[in-house]
Amino acid sequence: MSARARAVLGAAGLLLAFQGAAAACGICVEDKIAAVYDHAIVTQALGRKHHVAFFLIDGPLVPGAGMRRAIEALAGSAHGVDKGSVRVSVEAASLSVAFDPQRVPFATVHRELDRKLSSKKLSLLPTRVMDQTAGLRAIGRQ
Repeated sequence: MSARARAVLGAAGLLLAFQGAAAACGICVEDKIAAVYDHAIVTQALGRKHHVAFFLIDGPLVPGAGMRRAIEALAGSAHGVDKGSVRVSVEAASLSVAFDPQRVPFATVHRELDRKLSSKKLSLLPTRVMDQTAGLRAIGRQ
C-alpha cells in the first residue's frame, strides 16, 4: 500500500472515530433546548409577538443551584430580556430568554447577554430563535 493510500485511510479512520464520539455524546442541540424550554414562557412570548432565543453556554460552569441563580440574575438584568423569561440549565449548559424584537433586535440581546455573562467568564452561542411565524429556526439558516 502506498504512503498516500495509507494517509487517506488514516484520515478516513480518524473522521469515523470522531463522528462516533460526537454521535455518542448523548446531548444534542435539541436536548439542550429542551432543557430550558418552558411552554408557558413560549406561549406568553409568542402571544405578545415576542421571540424566544436559545443559547448554548460556553465556559466554566459549576454544577448547582447557585450557578443557575447567578446566570438567571445576570441574564434577567440584560437590556431587552423580558422579565421572568430566563431559563437556565447548568447541567445542559443552555439558556433561553424571551425578548421583543420590535424594541430590541436579537443581535443586541445577544451582545448584552454576552457582556453580562462575561463577568463569570461565560459566553453564549446562539442556536435557535422561536418566533410566531416560523416556529423553531436554526441560527444562520434564515
